[in-house]
Amino acid sequence: MAEKLRTLIIEIDPETVRQIDILGRQTGTVDIRWKTVSVAEGAEIVRKFRPDMAIVGVNGDPTRVIAPLAKEFPHLYILALSAMRDGDHVLQAMRAGAHDLLTRPVREVDLCIAAEKAQKTRVRKDPAERRGKIVSVFSNKGGNGTTTIASNLADALATRHGKKVIVVDLVLALGDVTMFFNVSPSYTILDLAKNADKADPEYLHSLLARHQSGVYILADPPRIEDADHISAEQVREMLMALRSMFDVVIVDTPHQFDEKTLTALEMSDTVLLVTLLNLPSLKNTQRSIELFCRLGFLDERVRLVLSRYLPNEEISKESIEGIMNCPIFFAVPNDYPTVLSSVNRGKLLSEIAPDKEVTLAFRQMAELLEGPATSHEPPRKKRGFLERVFRPERCAR
Repeated sequence: MAEKLRTLIIEIDPETVRQIDILGRQTGTVDIRWKTVSVAEGAEIVRKFRPDMAIVGVNGDPTRVIAPLAKEFPHLYILALSAMRDGDHVLQAMRAGAHDLLTRPVREVDLCIAAEKAQKTRVRKDPAERRGKIVSVFSNKGGNGTTTIASNLADALATRHGKKVIVVDLVLALGDVTMFFNVSPSYTILDLAKNADKADPEYLHSLLARHQSGVYILADPPRIEDADHISAEQVREMLMALRSMFDVVIVDTPHQFDEKTLTALEMSDTVLLVTLLNLPSLKNTQRSIELFCRLGFLDERVRLVLSRYLPNEEISKESIEGIMNCPIFFAVPNDYPTVLSSVNRGKLLSEIAPDKEVTLAFRQMAELLEGPATSHEPPRKKRGFLERVFRPERCAR
């Protein structure tokens, strides 16, 4: 049986408070521990005791009593308590920050349903219950192949390791993840941002696109200006929710150190820091590493990845590790024609070139992150001698 919700009630009518207290004890779901008639006193109680839920009496405009609590305590599950249940009033309460609405007089069944929803939210937010890893793919310079790495690594983890994987496009203004998977989602990260702390996992799943590989995609917003409507706190809420729903959350991050990017990097279990083997890119990467040091999270989480790698006698791997003071985790081989063909066709590397070295590299990277693979792909039929002669593979030029 789920633990009772430690609940604060802010309500001026003592009879309503008594009624809800009795119902909470009868159902065994709600423990009314704190009672007050003032929102200001209620806020003090939340600061001091951090209840699981607050039931807030509404008389008139919900914004006046709900909004201050929702703004200061984004993790608090808020139930608006009102005599009205019309659509406009419910919408006002939700916009103010309430997660649900109870109608006076409160019925036992309504309190049970509301408590069940609150329990689901608490389980999702409880760090002890989170099972998924967050892997952020980052480069502070564009064109280094972060989206290629994020997409094809996700594919390898899903198809070869059987992981439940989602790719989050955090490049809010100009994201490309949907193009790499060739999907056209009905909903985007903007929709999830508005609902991540309120809805249950079933509803959140409905906002995601699913590729035939099994990888889920959370798309960038439809308009460039929509990027300004998503806050760092919402990014945190989304990643917390997704971490409870997926084995691996791969975040394709922007190339700048804004608050939203730093939030994703801070929450990550692994940061794949991507660079190219040339001096300008290495210089920018070194500056990133220096910032990570100042921020205090340059540790085993940060893994240096060389993108489009070709052995270079002028700049060796050993010299890079010495200069960066960071070991090279992986080097993705350079196969620009194949990768470009993959992007232009909206297909993953495993779909157009399953045996190419660059495709196999992402499987190797997935193994380094997750251990030996147990392939979930159907075995491909081997081609006979005549078929190999008369139907040779077409190579990208």
